[in-house]
Amino acid sequence: MTRLQGRPFALIGVNPWPHEPGELEAVMVRERLNWRSFDGGEDVSRLWNSPPTPSFYLLDHEGIIRRKWIGNPGEEAIDAALKKLVREAEGERREPRQRPG
Repeated sequence: MTRLQGRPFALIGVNPWPHEPGELEAVMVRERLNWRSFDGGEDVSRLWNSPPTPSFYLLDHEGIIRRKWIGNPGEEAIDAALKKLVREAEGERREPRQRPG
């Protein structure tokens, strides 16, 4: 995946299936997931209208869901979408250019 440390984004995982304490952590280690993830249970699936299968949501820097994938879209698709949103977020933080007077 693209190196985005220090850039304006956050990646989290919400697991719709309940796990025993410590079980999700073992899955994260086994799958080498390098983002935060937590058990959301059925509440998350119901509130987000998400099917009971792995789903990926990309939220922008204002917390708005900009992309939703059902199933794993692959690293290239996630990287491209992240790069686009990071560019947008960084562009909004820049000061507008002043025209020479």
